[in-house]
Amino acid sequence: MPVLEINGRDVEVDDSFLQMSPDQQNAVVDEIAASLSAESAESQSARRELSALTQNAANRGDTAGRDIDSFMRGAADVATFGLADEMAAAGGALTGIDGKFGEYGRNLRVQRVMQDQRDMADPIASTAGRVAGGVATAAGAARAGLSPLANLPARAGLGARVGAGAAEGAAYGGLYGFGSGEGALDRVTDAAGGAAMGGAIGGAVPIIAQGVKSVAKPVTDAVKARVNPGGYANQKIAERLADSNMTASQAAARMDREGLSLADVGGNSTRSLLRTTTNIPGKAQDTVGSRLTLRQMGQGDRLKAAVSRTLADPDGYLAAKDDIAATAQQLAKPLYDQAYRTPVHYSETLEGILNTPAGREALKRAEVLAANEQVPFQQLFVNVADDGASATVKRVPDARGWDYIKRAMDDMIDAGKDSITKKLSNEARIINSLKDRMLSEIDSVNPAYKAARQAWGGQQSLDNALEFGRDAMSQSPEAVRRQIAKMGPAEKEAARAGAAEWIRNAIDQRNFTQNAILKFFSNRQQVKNLRALFDNDAQFKTFRQTIFAEAKKRATYEAVKGNSSTARQLADMAEAGGLREGAEFVGNAVRNGPISATLQWVGSRLRMLGGLTPEVADNIAQRLTASRPEAVRQIASELARVERAQLTAAERSNAIQAIVSRAITAPTVAAISGN
Repeated sequence: MPVLEINGRDVEVDDSFLQMSPDQQNAVVDEIAASLSAESAESQSARRELSALTQNAANRGDTAGRDIDSFMRGAADVATFGLADEMAAAGGALTGIDGKFGEYGRNLRVQRVMQDQRDMADPIASTAGRVAGGVATAAGAARAGLSPLANLPARAGLGARVGAGAAEGAAYGGLYGFGSGEGALDRVTDAAGGAAMGGAIGGAVPIIAQGVKSVAKPVTDAVKARVNPGGYANQKIAERLADSNMTASQAAARMDREGLSLADVGGNSTRSLLRTTTNIPGKAQDTVGSRLTLRQMGQGDRLKAAVSRTLADPDGYLAAKDDIAATAQQLAKPLYDQAYRTPVHYSETLEGILNTPAGREALKRAEVLAANEQVPFQQLFVNVADDGASATVKRVPDARGWDYIKRAMDDMIDAGKDSITKKLSNEARIINSLKDRMLSEIDSVNPAYKAARQAWGGQQSLDNALEFGRDAMSQSPEAVRRQIAKMGPAEKEAARAGAAEWIRNAIDQRNFTQNAILKFFSNRQQVKNLRALFDNDAQFKTFRQTIFAEAKKRATYEAVKGNSSTARQLADMAEAGGLREGAEFVGNAVRNGPISATLQWVGSRLRMLGGLTPEVADNIAQRLTASRPEAVRQIASELARVERAQLTAAERSNAIQAIVSRAITAPTVAAISGN
């Protein structure tokens, strides 16, 4: 742009000036010269007044007064977002105090000249005042809920804090730049520059704070670990629970409800911490592994106890059959007595069934059974001829007789069952269909007989149910559900006893330290089949919770016992911070800048000073493996106190970072703006 020298000063003009006529150009130059002369005279007058004030103060030796004045004006400038000089000028114009009445423009120029003089004469006091003003506004904004950084959740990550700090710095810097500008264009320009500078400063403060913490924390950790091993152990455990998004109270509730240790409920984060304690030479290295091994050896007994509570006694397979039979017979006797007293109409369907070869064979066997028990068929059937002139009478099966026929057919069907595959032969399958037709016909006229059969179907039906339960895991879920639906209460109980015996056998086949759960709860089909065998949802839910609890215990065992020597070394480095933070150095440098990344890397090296001492490792191991109720309550109380302290410290840290951000932004933007 062209530069003109007017009244001894360089003045930039835009290209439109060159396109004016000579007369227009002369008029513009005269106007600029007049404005510069007036401003120069007023500025010189203001400077003479300021010089006189400054000289008078110096003659009085009032150095302290000057410092206080510079400090207060600097603080006021920042607290009012750069509008302190304009507010003072307006006050002078309205009241005549500290300015000339009615002359706002002159008063404003005087105020700005005075501020320049203060900044040059008392730079320390003036800057300190601006810092104090930034602190005051930050504190006020935090109390009013207007500080994004101070209002962040205590557990907010670095990215969230950087974003909030940048937003806060940009807002404050933009407001200050706008307030300290002169004229609309200058205000907009200064606001944009202030926002950019404030955003950069506000976003950098959390990064620098994180870097400083990375350097300082290892040193403080080393001191805490040696002065208070138990307290430092609680701190480490609380940090791992936080990584798993779990509070101490939530962990304690799960431990108490499921009989688990803190390492079990805390997930991979707490398990890796327990594993690391075994990599530290000391007491924990010797005790943790043996403690978990002994616990794992008891897994089978705990699982069998759960099966006994919810399904059936897995160790009482044979005795269960006799007990079930005795109970069922006792319950079924009055039902059978009622059924035997109820007549059964000798229908064409029943007659047709007895006229088949299988029917005749079953009838012959039933008559033998009745004769042996000395209880002959009591029912007579009278067949009247079509002409009504004659009739024939014959003895036919009564309700007891039909029950004997049903039992005979059961023997015939069982004889046609393959001893290995349990599949029926074609003849046995036909007889089974014939029996079902017969029972359906009898049940329709004698419901008591159906109820009696459901209560007690005979010893053979219980034996079949027991065998079915033992084989249920190898069948399809639909087949299991269908067969269970046909069973009466006694048969269902027998089937559950068979399934429990199968589970016991599966558990006993495993080595003491192997995972027995995988033998019977490892796929969806087995889970569905087990669910069909349970009597109700509540029992199955209880059993499943035990399975899940044992799975968590097993995961802890594998996390600790599964280390190779290389894995042990890597775990030590990860806990010390060297491996993880070293690997992330480049990523941190890209995300957070080289300064912060370097500080974090230095912190990882300093962490090698050692916060995880043998004493701390032992304290951690004791807390993570405890499962006794009284120990759980004590640990939960200790961890809750640590959590509250950490949250309070995090909130305080966010508030301090917000204050620091404004304290740095204010004088920086002021210096750039020239105010």
